[in-house]
Amino acid sequence: ETEFQRSGNDTDTIDVDGGKGLDLIVGNTEELQIALPPYYVRTAASQKNALEGWNDWPVARFKQRLLSSPADQGNYIVSAWLQVGLPIGSSKLTNHAVTLSPTLGFGKGWGPFDIQGTIGGQIPTAYEGKIGEQILGNLAFQYNVLHYFWPQAEVNWTYYPNGPRAGLSQVFLTPSLGIARIKLSRDLKFTVVVGYQVAVAPDYRAKPLTPAYDRAWIISTRLNF
Repeated sequence: ETEFQRSGNDTDTIDVDGGKGLDLIVGNTEELQIALPPYYVRTAASQKNALEGWNDWPVARFKQRLLSSPADQGNYIVSAWLQVGLPIGSSKLTNHAVTLSPTLGFGKGWGPFDIQGTIGGQIPTAYEGKIGEQILGNLAFQYNVLHYFWPQAEVNWTYYPNGPRAGLSQVFLTPSLGIARIKLSRDLKFTVVVGYQVAVAPDYRAKPLTPAYDRAWIISTRLNF
């Protein structure tokens, strides 16, 4: 999966995501994912803000399905997972600490319409005062049109209970359109999503500065096989 992002401050970011790695079904309701490390490229009007290199590695994720129902019955799913991140990134990208990310995810469908969401945290095992913990929430509303098209509205929320941004939070709203699983060959499909992300809280001009940017175009591509 590759994500392209253009921010309002003339900064371009390419994130070649290693999150889509090897998925192993280790039980009736358990899954283990081994990921590849992501590579990050940022170009900016000011050369001092540009950087390139390996990011920290979300090396493994263990996922447990808690509840589920097929589409012709309740059409819902609830899962919990724990992801472990290793600080292997370049000097400007690493946080120098192993991180744990416990998450609860859920989804519910009604015909062509569905809701998907997650609530979780990011917990560093060292340098807690410098890095800070995060509580993360995500909620997406999707509608399927003509099989391939997925209009979507997504809300991302982050709260910082401690660390440099203690007590602060940020909210992004991202309307987008996805074109999913276009068949390229018998076993290969292509998905692309284009969205526009806007910071709706707090005011970008507020100090201390949060969120990280005001608005950005996002293009995400994925090959499914």
